[in-house]
Amino acid sequence: MSTPLRHLPVMQNWDCRTCGDCCRRLEGVITDIEKRRIEALDLANDPEVAPKPWFTAAGRGSTNWKLAHRPDGGCVFLTAANHCRLQERFGADVKPFVCRLFPFLLIPAGDHWRVGMRFSCPSAAANHGRPVVDAEKDLVHLSRLLEQHVGRSADSAPPPLPQAGQQLSWPDVCRVVQVLVEIVQDRGDRLERRLRKCLALARVGGKTQFDNLQGDRLSKYLRAVRSAMDAETPREAADLPPPDPMFGGVLFRVLLGIYTRRDRDHHGARSLRRSLGRVVDGWRFARGRGHVPRVNEFLPEIRFEDLEQSRGMLPEMDETLERYYVVKLNSLQFCGPPNFDLPLWAGLESLILTLPMILWLRRAFTDLPSVQAVQQAIQIVDDHFGGDPMLGFPHVQYLQRMMAQRGELEKLVAWYSR
Repeated sequence: MSTPLRHLPVMQNWDCRTCGDCCRRLEGVITDIEKRRIEALDLANDPEVAPKPWFTAAGRGSTNWKLAHRPDGGCVFLTAANHCRLQERFGADVKPFVCRLFPFLLIPAGDHWRVGMRFSCPSAAANHGRPVVDAEKDLVHLSRLLEQHVGRSADSAPPPLPQAGQQLSWPDVCRVVQVLVEIVQDRGDRLERRLRKCLALARVGGKTQFDNLQGDRLSKYLRAVRSAMDAETPREAADLPPPDPMFGGVLFRVLLGIYTRRDRDHHGARSLRRSLGRVVDGWRFARGRGHVPRVNEFLPEIRFEDLEQSRGMLPEMDETLERYYVVKLNSLQFCGPPNFDLPLWAGLESLILTLPMILWLRRAFTDLPSVQAVQQAIQIVDDHFGGDPMLGFPHVQYLQRMMAQRGELEKLVAWYSR
């Protein structure tokens, strides 16, 4: 029996605007069955399709494949008009499953699937198109295809651990997430304070033994903690001290160097020159002086010093940021398999770390209105969140955890919101 779909992102709109960005950025891992199905199509003499080979091995020993890309970065099936040639000629059902699902993610939550989104898609970041709830029928169909694709249903996935030594059932994990969502949606506070309150709840949660806290007892406990955190969390961003020069400065910029990079030759061979360039750019980010390396085609010429100037977090930016964080939280996209198997609390910290990064980047886009600048920053940051292999490295996760344990995340959130 297929697992039901729940918790569609009701605040979110989306429609494909045929920008072709995903067809240049998406890895497009496909099964051998999908590969053989596409190879059987009459495509050999199609002028809109690149010459073979159309596929490359996904990895040593893997039975899966990746869609090949042209020298300009586009998928071999991407037309000059930014359309998928497979869909144009044979219909959407012929496309690889990963392409059909993007920018959505279907995340197991025990007895149901939850819907997440990749905000690296420009339409998702800008909230363009029809309400996502209108796509429920298509998403239900995709959830059934996913169960066939991976060979299991949502109830076969174990719940994420809050942290090592803690255990919660799926319903109780969902109770924790519901309280976090309620905090983020509480518009009695500015968005930056809501996220600082989530960090405060995570700090208490990390010290809690949940053995005798299940069901309604857990819900009551979490709401009591939430009330206490409301009284203890500083009201204004200016009430917090600035970040530590090392842990909130150098280490933060090291992670920024990962989150802001967007290689032009994303699918090209890894050359020594490119690897050395990454090392040099990383050092320049850690140093934090002079011109910001142009690691992203969207980044203008700007100096690190300019990005440390206070710009303020304008009220009209809150709605865009709230939408982003509610979708990430409610979908469980911030922990477990969607985010390198991070435990719940560590995943929450990694998600909240994206706010100062988004606000730092937003300051670079001086030629854009504030909301569009935030949307552009979200698109860049979310291109990496949960997907960049570097963020799955143990030492990178250790840096994020250390910043949280030292209280630097709250300071960073407040500092770049000022």
